[in-house]
Parts: sequence; C-alpha cells; structure tokens
Amino acid sequence: MKRKITMFSLIALFMLSMSVTPTYVSAAPPAELTLGGLFPLSGGLAAGGVEREAASRIAVENINADDTILPDTVLKIDKRDTATDPTTGAAAATELINAGVFGLVGAASSGVSMAIAAKAEAAKVPQISYSSTNADLSDKTEYPYFLRVVPPDSVQGVALANIVNEFGWDTVATLSTSDDYGQGGIDVFKTAAADNGITIATAQEFAQGASDVKTQLQTIIDSGAKIIVLNMIVADAVTVFSQAAAVGITPEDGFAWVGSDGPTQTVVFENSTDAKAAMQGMIGTAPNRGSGALFEAFLDDWEAADPDVYAGAGDREPNTYATFAYDAVYAFARAAHNMILAGEDPTDGALLLKELAALEFTGATGPISFDSNYDRLGVYDILNLKDDKFEIVGTWDLVNGMKLTGTIVWPDGTTNIPTDSLGESILPGFEIWMTMFAVAMMVPIIRKRKY
Repeated sequence: MKRKITMFSLIALFMLSMSVTPTYVSAAPPAELTLGGLFPLSGGLAAGGVEREAASRIAVENINADDTILPDTVLKIDKRDTATDPTTGAAAATELINAGVFGLVGAASSGVSMAIAAKAEAAKVPQISYSSTNADLSDKTEYPYFLRVVPPDSVQGVALANIVNEFGWDTVATLSTSDDYGQGGIDVFKTAAADNGITIATAQEFAQGASDVKTQLQTIIDSGAKIIVLNMIVADAVTVFSQAAAVGITPEDGFAWVGSDGPTQTVVFENSTDAKAAMQGMIGTAPNRGSGALFEAFLDDWEAADPDVYAGAGDREPNTYATFAYDAVYAFARAAHNMILAGEDPTDGALLLKELAALEFTGATGPISFDSNYDRLGVYDILNLKDDKFEIVGTWDLVNGMKLTGTIVWPDGTTNIPTDSLGESILPGFEIWMTMFAVAMMVPIIRKRKY
C-alpha cells in the first residue's frame, strides 16, 4: 500500500530541499581515456612533426602525474603517421576512431586536417589541430567538429599585409604552393594587401612537393619586385631557398623575403647550407609559442627529456608548434575533467565539443579560449633570421598592430629597410630611355661650347 503524501509533507520536503546546499554531481570516472594523435612523422612536415608528437606525450605524462586533473583516470594517446598526405591522414583517423578514441589531436597541415575533419564529423569525435591555419577551416557548417589552438590564416594574412605596409613597401611578389594551406593563406594576404594599397607584381605558385621552382623564381625577377611574400610548408620552402641563388635572387641583388609561419622555421635550413645562406635576414610571422611560468616549465621538461625517446628534445628550442600540440592535449584533458565532475560522459562527442568550445584556461602558449568558429585569436611574433636562429624582434595583433621590440638585420647585413622594387619594373626600358634623354640634352651644350 503506497503512503499518501499530504500537502504538509510536500511543503516540508520543499522547505528541506531549499535549505540543503546543492553538491557538484560526479559520475564514476572512466579508468582510462584514449586520445588519437595525428602527426606527420614522414613526408614534408616530418622534421617538425616528430617534435610535436613528442610534446603530446610529455603532456599526457604530466597530466597523469597531476592529481588536480583527471585524478582517477589514466590518459593515453594512440598515435598515427599522416605522412603529410590527406588520404593517409583520413585513413589514420578512421583507424583511431574505430579503436575508440574520444578525441583527435591534429593534424598538422590544413589539407590533411580537412580530410580528417570529414571522418571526425561523421563519428562525432572532436578534433583539435595544433598547426592547421587555413581560413576555410573556420566554416562550422563545413567543419563542425574542428577546433584549433592556433590562430587562422584569416588573421595571419592580415598581419603580413599590415607588416609589409608598415615598412613602406608598395609592391611585392607572392610565392606559394597551390594546396589548401599555401593558396589559402596567400589569398587572404592578397585581399588585405589591396586594402592597404599594396600592389602584387606577380603571384606565383607551384604544386606541393615540386622539385624545380626556378621558372616561378625567374618570373618574380622579371616582375621587378624585390620583396617576396612566401606561404608554404617546410619541405617546399627548402626547395625555394635552395634554388633562389641559382636564378639570381640574392641579398646582393636587393631581394628580401617575408614568410608566413610555414617557411619561418629553423628546420627549413637544418640540412641545407644553400637554404640557410639564402634565408639570411628574412622576416616572418609565427603564432606566439608561449611565455610565462607554464611555458618555462614546458621548456624545462623539453630540455630534460631524452632525445632518443622524445625526438628533438634535449634543448630549449622545440619546434614552433610543439607547445601547441602540448596544449591541444591539455584542452581535451580539461574538458573531460569538467565533464566527469558534472556527471557527463566525456566519450559523448557532441557534449565534449560543447565543453571544449566553452573552455578558458592558461596553457604553455598562454590564455586559451575559442571563438564562435572554434578558432583561437592570438598574438604573432615577428621573427628575423640572424645566422642560425630566428630572433623575435616584435609582435603583431589585431588591436595593437606591429610593435618592434628588437633590431632587424636585413639580407644585406644592414639595418636599412630594403626598397620594394627597382626603377625598371615601373616602366620597361626606363633606364635606356633616361640614358638617351641625357645624351640628347648634352648635345646642345657641347655644340654651344664649340662656338
């Protein structure tokens, strides 16, 4: 026989419920959670990819040693090689999804991330890239499960155009690969350049992986432009810089390079003395890879790590995007931690995506949060290559623009800002015409002196 609940009892229960302080609901935490790691361990981005993979493992180890984040859950990461190839990357993502990972860290290049994003969306598994910057990835209709801890090219392209404008250059040439990353970034730059009154003398491109780019470089020479804006992955940048001198693009000839985050990396010249010589004095942009106590702590870990176990470790100069791979792992861990405390299942991809989108925390790369497109809008370092090191000589962001904090040494070895073109590029045959004009003016003077 069920007991009758009187009106008095209902009122009493209501009053009791109002007097009890609500507690934070906690579900039984899973014994372990596994992330999928997608890294270019071979192919055009392998030099930096192996370091990003190593950084992701250091993040997992630090999280498992920290009682304040996922204290009752062991975090794991199951890695796959994308080979810097969209088809290989998509197949690797499918393997990881079928293995039951709750999130995907990666990929590196934008074209590979786009291919993986289709698999991630179908399986409702969130994906966080540590270095894919193509502006199209901001489209949440097309890539609803894609997030990134780096700023998009829609910001970097503007940064490059504004920097070019600040140095007073009115005319530039562009050189990029024709893939999603290379062309996407240059397209943004072109739009921003037009807004700043900058003329593109010639826009050259070549297929990713091409072995000969001398034709494109010669066309740039013929255009008369002396400032060359670059956007491509590391392997293709090696090709460009290794062949530049052969066609006459040298500091002695007055040329200067402005690079995006792709070519503005020390790995470009690690195995090429020709590339290193050609790159001297170039400037470029790269997302600020970190500062403060957490960044220094990561560098301590990186320096102390065994390079035989963690590729590239053992110093305080990790790959530009190693810290971003580290923070991508932390983003997943923090979101999963919050969900478990709230009584939610972190393997529910739709709920996990919602939690990730709302995250706000400080990582090795600084404050991290995502906008409505799941993009991170950050600060760019302005870098200048001096001998064997890219030195930070300034910063750029949407609010403050360019701020120089150091001295730029240009390709000619001086601090004098290069000119953006020579006279002959403005009017074909200009020098010949001027010579003829000068001779014509001298004839009457000579005749006059005879009399």
